[in-house]
Amino acid sequence: MSRDRFLSIDYGDRRVGIAVADSDVPIAFPRETIDRQKTPLWDRLAEIIRVDKITQIVVGWPVHPDGRADGKHVDVQKFIDELCPQYPHIPIHKQDESYSSAQALQATSHLKKKEKRDKGRVDRAAAAIILQNWLDNRGESNS
Repeated sequence: MSRDRFLSIDYGDRRVGIAVADSDVPIAFPRETIDRQKTPLWDRLAEIIRVDKITQIVVGWPVHPDGRADGKHVDVQKFIDELCPQYPHIPIHKQDESYSSAQALQATSHLKKKEKRDKGRVDRAAAAIILQNWLDNRGESNS
């Protein structure tokens, strides 16, 4: 059985949350937040994909609770459209990201004041929640 390495992306205009998981232990871990004003997004993603030997990518898909696409879906789809040709050998999946940021805020609410100032913590945690939801529901059609 081959080992898969998963990358989750919580795409945003300013920050992009990143989480990873491994098929050996399918638990999502927040990895980092890419601040697009400070770091070239495509260069950093390429490095993560290469170094972590990523075999599947999960992108948070913005939808309303009733399943309708959120207004942000246009930007996310554009990002996916740019990502696909760069990594044609890596399957890219969409995962409903409903409430992931709210869950991430709640999950990190216990942090000390200094840690709370890290604006990227919620983005990383949201990416981990998105990936964990996808891992938990792989038997269902989410792509």
